[in-house]
Amino acid sequence: MAAITDHPIIWTRGKTIGRGSFGIVTSATTTNFSIDIPSTIAVKSALFSRSKSLQKERDLLHEFQDCDHVIRCFGADVTEEDGKILYNMLLEYASGGSLADRIGQNSRQGLQDFEVKQYAKSILLGLSHIHGRGFVHRDIKPDNILLVGTEKVAKIADFGSAKKVGGVKSQKKKHGLKGTPMYMAPESVLDNEYGPEADIWAFGCTVFEMVTGKTVWDCSEANNVVYLLCKIGMGSPDLQNKRLSKVAEDFLRKCLVKEPRSRWTADMLLKHPFLLSDDNVVVREQKQTRKKELNPLLFIRYLCR
Repeated sequence: MAAITDHPIIWTRGKTIGRGSFGIVTSATTTNFSIDIPSTIAVKSALFSRSKSLQKERDLLHEFQDCDHVIRCFGADVTEEDGKILYNMLLEYASGGSLADRIGQNSRQGLQDFEVKQYAKSILLGLSHIHGRGFVHRDIKPDNILLVGTEKVAKIADFGSAKKVGGVKSQKKKHGLKGTPMYMAPESVLDNEYGPEADIWAFGCTVFEMVTGKTVWDCSEANNVVYLLCKIGMGSPDLQNKRLSKVAEDFLRKCLVKEPRSRWTADMLLKHPFLLSDDNVVVREQKQTRKKELNPLLFIRYLCR
């Protein structure tokens, strides 16, 4: 069938690299030489009869195509494979995997200072663009931040839950909660409110995870969603962590303040000292007290008094 792009992209499906409620994500190789398309792309596919959400996501990504911090969409097409009609969204391939993968590699120590700042800046630039266009992502988390290219540039992906700011609250009450519970803001849990502030809260949770290697909610009963949502709605995150410097802690408090109107915007956070400084300010200096060594001469003098 005809491609839904200005220039049809010739591609061959490769191995499966992800699965979700929507369908599957596979790698693919392209053989287009006349247009600017990478030789390796990612293809997000769903049965055409169930692809309404994927088609909406494609339209949203087209809205953000001029932002370097949002995953690129090269177009979409429809194919017939194994007797099934599939809708395929053709995306930028993230050779570095997801931010969740990167955090998992250093779960005991957290990421290095320069990585935290690099990824945080990229995510904020992406959010600034998204919010500036009047949209909210509604599912910011490490799994939805992809690391692209040899420089592993962090890019926001998975816009399946994204919405225009107007009218989101009423839609939430009708359709239920959206997003991932661990990263949901208190107002989303309590009042079904999803403004740009909810994205900032989720971003703060993501930065905390980058620095510490742990989720912001130390919830031993995380599998109990009701318990977790109650904790988010009624409690406050504990930011007392030995890996957080004072400036890093202040940065997170600007993101994780319970009152949405008091949270900093993406543009404000980009000007915070935490991101402006080049020195290592993430990990708090740990003062180590050395035990006083016993001086043998003093001990002998003490005995001979």
